[in-house]
Amino acid sequence: MPRSRFLVFFIPVLVWLGWYFLPDAPPLWALIKHWRITLTMAFGSFVAGATSEAGGAVAFPVFTKMLAIPPMHAKLFSLATQSVGMGSALLTILLLRIRVEWRAVIWVVLGSVPMLPVGFALADQLPVSAVRILFTVVQSSFALALWWHNRDRDSDRNEGLPRFGRLEKITLLGFGMIGGLISGLLGSGLEIIVFSVLVLWFRLCEKAATPTVIVMMVLTTWSGFAMILVTGQFAPPVSEYWLAAVPIVVVGAPFGVYVCSCMSRMLVVRVLIALILAELVSSLALIPLNTEIAVASAALFLGFSCVYYLMYRSRRYVE
Repeated sequence: MPRSRFLVFFIPVLVWLGWYFLPDAPPLWALIKHWRITLTMAFGSFVAGATSEAGGAVAFPVFTKMLAIPPMHAKLFSLATQSVGMGSALLTILLLRIRVEWRAVIWVVLGSVPMLPVGFALADQLPVSAVRILFTVVQSSFALALWWHNRDRDSDRNEGLPRFGRLEKITLLGFGMIGGLISGLLGSGLEIIVFSVLVLWFRLCEKAATPTVIVMMVLTTWSGFAMILVTGQFAPPVSEYWLAAVPIVVVGAPFGVYVCSCMSRMLVVRVLIALILAELVSSLALIPLNTEIAVASAALFLGFSCVYYLMYRSRRYVE
């Protein structure tokens, strides 16, 4: 093992020290008071590192459905916590020298960051139930497309982007903008949107797409966290939730990255689909929907599904 890989084990220690000595904060008290937050993010951070899902993909539904936390607080928490958890996952990727498609990262982030404030503003105008069901719609449509895609043989998977010209740049920029808008609304979402483009359109292997998407999400999340700090939105109770999550996510996310690097491609896919199916079932059971939101959700689901299906059917990048 290269010597630099041993530095991975020092990432949690450094973050723990910084967390413990934060000024004007009672970290140990936060752990006790918000133990349910800590427990949720123990699983959420591992999922963030091991799959294309950000930690907010676990935090948002659990917070809004089981813990009765307002979606706005859940979104702010997701951005703040992912900044630490996925940031440590990024360092792990670099130290373990896991391959990343940096060309894709650059163009997606160029599109996502400017759209974050648009998503922040739009979230204030939508009903709470609409925000919650939007999260489910985006993920469910992708799970369907991913299932279609993996009925095929493994022979059409690429280890890297097969081509990178004007069309590829525009595609990544455009979907980066859509992902940034959804991340501004929900605290996460960029990762699942861009992951769909990489695996369905560019035919990138899921194991290669996952670390690439993590890097994209880290850079976008850092930008979003900076925005909420500047606007003064990072305040109790969100800051208390964040204190309760930091010491666990800094371990869970890097561990997830390592596990993903050892997992088979199909196991990564099955984990993703299982998580999304659980999210769909819980949403249908727990979120009250009126006729307008139900119709809009169905239309959005069909729209995303059609786009993903067209990507799946395309053979443009089949080598």
